Amino acid sequence: MTTVFKSSTTWMIAGILLICGLFFAFFYNPNHNEAKAESSVITQQDGYQIIHIEITNDGFQPSNIELRAGVPTKLNFIKRNSFNCITSVESKDLDFNQYLNKGDNLITLEELAPGTYKYSCGMLMYHGTIAVK
Repeated sequence: MTTVFKSSTTWMIAGILLICGLFFAFFYNPNHNEAKAESSVITQQDGYQIIHIEITNDGFQPSNIELRAGVPTKLNFIKRNSFNCITSVESKDLDFNQYLNKGDNLITLEELAPGTYKYSCGMLMYHGTIAVK
């Protein structure tokens, strides 16, 4: 009497299925579409204008921001899951380089002069702009 698991082909198929199952378990994000649909809002608190920027698998949402000149600003980069290639955000224009933890990541900026400032992920794959008027 022979068993199914004596065949090397059966073991190979079982191994491939196991790897696919583990990959799915680690990288499946049921909230991916919900995070994309959320719109970021500029709020005012304690004299600061605060913008909430979602970190998604597609980059920054929103990626183009408009702020008021002469008002101190807090950028809140929100990373909802750890399985994302965006691990940091930087701006040479605004002189910051911030590692992103899961959750809220606040960057405080002084009063900004009118102009357009660029920011990107640490690997320069995803970009955004801040237009100050």
